[in-house]
Amino acid sequence: MKFFIKLSLSVFLLCKLYSQDKITINYADSLLGKIINGEQVREAIGNVSLSHNKIKINCNRVIQYIDANRAELYGNVRLVSDTIVITASSGIYYGNEGKVVCPSGAILRDPSGVLKANYGVYYFINDLASFRGKVKVTDESSYEITCDEVDYYRNVQKSYAKGNVKIITDSSVIFTDYLIYEKLLGISTATGNVIIESDSTIITSDKAIYYDNEKKSIAEGKVKINFINENTYVYGDYAENYEKKDYSLIRGSVRLINLEKNQDRTDTTFIFSHQLESFRQKGYYYAKDSVKSIRNDFSSSSERGHYLKNIQGGGVISISGKPVVWKGELQLTGDSVYAEFTDALNDMYVIGSAFASQPLDSVRYDQVSGMRLHLNFKEDRLQKIFADTNSSAIYFISDNNNNPDGANLISGDRIIMYFGDDKLKEVKVTGKPDGIYYPESLVNPVDLRLNGFRIYTNKPVRDIFFVN
Repeated sequence: MKFFIKLSLSVFLLCKLYSQDKITINYADSLLGKIINGEQVREAIGNVSLSHNKIKINCNRVIQYIDANRAELYGNVRLVSDTIVITASSGIYYGNEGKVVCPSGAILRDPSGVLKANYGVYYFINDLASFRGKVKVTDESSYEITCDEVDYYRNVQKSYAKGNVKIITDSSVIFTDYLIYEKLLGISTATGNVIIESDSTIITSDKAIYYDNEKKSIAEGKVKINFINENTYVYGDYAENYEKKDYSLIRGSVRLINLEKNQDRTDTTFIFSHQLESFRQKGYYYAKDSVKSIRNDFSSSSERGHYLKNIQGGGVISISGKPVVWKGELQLTGDSVYAEFTDALNDMYVIGSAFASQPLDSVRYDQVSGMRLHLNFKEDRLQKIFADTNSSAIYFISDNNNNPDGANLISGDRIIMYFGDDKLKEVKVTGKPDGIYYPESLVNPVDLRLNGFRIYTNKPVRDIFFVN
């Protein structure tokens, strides 16, 4: 409160200082004195030179109101104060307030830049330019601002811009409704319909702070990042983007959509989580906390996920933390799952307490378990399952007419199951093989379950990636 009182007193004293000094006409080709409405008025024409305190004024014509300490300026108006120069076609200078109003537009120049607008007011007391209408602020070496309105504090080089704001720096272009630009710090604070365009990203949000020296953005509220070179879009509530490091951190209901265009189709990868890190130089993403992913008919749910893109197309998905993976109707669980893709899924590896199951109907499930599983695919169709270490399997048999014909329970060190046309064709067991055949009359599908059997119902669906 004391600071406010002192500041107000200082402004008052400055205003009083200005009001003590009258505007002086130093030179004119002609000078005429008259009385208008009881007030003494001077009209000067031709090469007019005026001064007020340290401000020098030139114009073609002036009407000076002596008592009001006001001067109406016309034609080639020029005001100079220290390093600042203001030019306009017309203006009104108020001596008591230490300000000039330029209703037909003005240009302000000083060593830090140029400010243009259709309407301008400059307060010499506190070095404030308040400009309106097609505003343009430029500094040839570093930035340009265009907007509808701006308040520019010249001493601290701080701008408050409003309406259709666009700022161009050497590293970014920012669009917004409202902007605070602190040139000395290189910080832009944007609010409302924010768009930040830089070399590798386009960020949109409700609010954002951009650090020009660091090429760093912090965005909040309905964040969307377009990773331009990767055909990837990420949505979230909060984001930090580091252009120099090609790194981004996104938090809060994160959704990633990656489009991968192949010769005859477009493969789309979806990732949902509560936090995502992007390492663009490596084509690598790390997601954690309630992670879900979808790629064609491959989907997963886990606590953590690592996603690596290959330059040639496809890539690797590695998930851990209670992972569940679905490939069509096939379900896999384990301690971790590793999947390799090109245009389609090639191989999947399930490590630790590995389990795979696939429904044949509402109660019959083919199952296989082991310490490790390796699933091989060709043209996106299952070719082989290799189960290693303490392996077991249950698979149901059909006769030539595709009628149920019993079930086999087998175990061994290793089990290999071969598939063709999406059907089990052959099974091999090595290392202490053992097995039981159950004829159809003795088959109770509900009882034929391996240890660890469980059907998960939290399979991701694409709808979650398109929620506003």
